[in-house]
Amino acid sequence: MAVKLANNVRSKLAVSVGASETELRVLTGHGQRFPALSTSDGSWFPVALENVNGEIEFCRATFRNGDVITVARGQEGSMARAYSAGDALELRLTVAALMALSIGSADQNLPRLSVSSVAVEDI
Repeated sequence: MAVKLANNVRSKLAVSVGASETELRVLTGHGQRFPALSTSDGSWFPVALENVNGEIEFCRATFRNGDVITVARGQEGSMARAYSAGDALELRLTVAALMALSIGSADQNLPRLSVSSVAVEDI
């Protein structure tokens, strides 16, 4: 299961979503900003939904088809809630992604990471 990351990836929701919806539609043409995913290899990337009140929900993106991103909602201790068209959707580095990278690396020459919700340090 590979974590895919990219820098400065963000968009806005093109349509409102309820708390139980798992398909997020971003603005037209913005889907290509996010990494391509395949259901066959289990790859994923972390995304955060943020509304105008600053409420944030972390999701795990598991598939992308054009401008539609399929996600697992309410990840990493966050709560699934409804979001409006125009609310932010961003690829953000999260603790779960760092954990997957540090545990999943077969390259013993890479530095090991110690990850907590407070700090990341090279050990």
